[in-house]
Amino acid sequence: MKHLKPAYVLLALLVLSGCSGCNKNKSREKPDVSGVQITVPIIRFDKDLFEFNNHPFLEQYSLMQSKYGPFFDFYLNHFIIGPRPAVDTANVDEPAIKKFITDSYIHRIQDSINLHFENTSDVEKELTQSFKYVKYYFPEIKTPNIAAVNSAFGVAAFTYDNNWVGVGLDLYLGPNNADYDSAGIYQYMQHKMRREYIARNAVEATYNLYFGDEEASRNKNLIEAMIDKGKKLYFLSYIFPDAPDSLLVGFTQKQTTWCEQSEYEIWKYLNEKDLLYKNNYMDHKRYLDEGPTTTGMPPEAPGNLGGWIGLQIVRKFVKETGGKISLHDLITKYDSKAILEKARYRPSKSVF
Repeated sequence: MKHLKPAYVLLALLVLSGCSGCNKNKSREKPDVSGVQITVPIIRFDKDLFEFNNHPFLEQYSLMQSKYGPFFDFYLNHFIIGPRPAVDTANVDEPAIKKFITDSYIHRIQDSINLHFENTSDVEKELTQSFKYVKYYFPEIKTPNIAAVNSAFGVAAFTYDNNWVGVGLDLYLGPNNADYDSAGIYQYMQHKMRREYIARNAVEATYNLYFGDEEASRNKNLIEAMIDKGKKLYFLSYIFPDAPDSLLVGFTQKQTTWCEQSEYEIWKYLNEKDLLYKNNYMDHKRYLDEGPTTTGMPPEAPGNLGGWIGLQIVRKFVKETGGKISLHDLITKYDSKAILEKARYRPSKSVF
């Protein structure tokens, strides 16, 4: 397994290989979506929630229900009240909301959100463009409302039915935010806690809703689950045609470079360890979940290594089919077994 090379060796590799990883985005389609008439604003649920401090409770409660409907009830029950026994039917909405919005820690998080997201026009522009691409490729997908929430460092993006995507703005405050360490958020996760990930994560949540997330692949063998995740990453590469692989997969650029240099050795390792055609829960977690590294591999190997390999297999499949399969058909008609068989994925050994 190769480690990162010195800078002069890396430069030679880029020249010889054409820097395939750096240039993969240059060959992606960028269709004209100017005729797709949608706009995707960020609706500031988080600010509206804190308006309970400034208005009579019943008045603001009625406004929240009118504006957000069942999404308000969902947020209230999952983020503020939390799980309750089925027999507990007492109305605790008012004391729970008041306790939440007056909590000093929650208030501190909201102050950080307000500071970092005073203006969201850049994010709204990217959300609109990305969901135009989604609508272009998948007309059947409903463009959701995007609600900004204070998740108390709970979740970066989630869906509620097919009408809402909630975005926890508190998880996009920048990797150097002091509260992330105190909240116990791992360092390897913090590099993704930037506003550049908001649109990407909102689209991923939408994909999961319509086509299934990693949990839907838990009953499959490892290679099939890797390809399922690779399909999602390939989907994201067309919704964000200018994004580097590092942002699509959630790696740092250093980690992406290591994967590109070590592709042959990664594939060899997975084969030699006889992992690919087994369905083992811990293998799924080890190779498909986020993590600082991958157990058994060099420290440069990031978590979710299986997702990155899955993306390469899907790309090889598309190449082997002459690029004649549409993105829509790839996602909806070709399962992981068909992709694996046609791809004939065999990465070449690096010259170094």
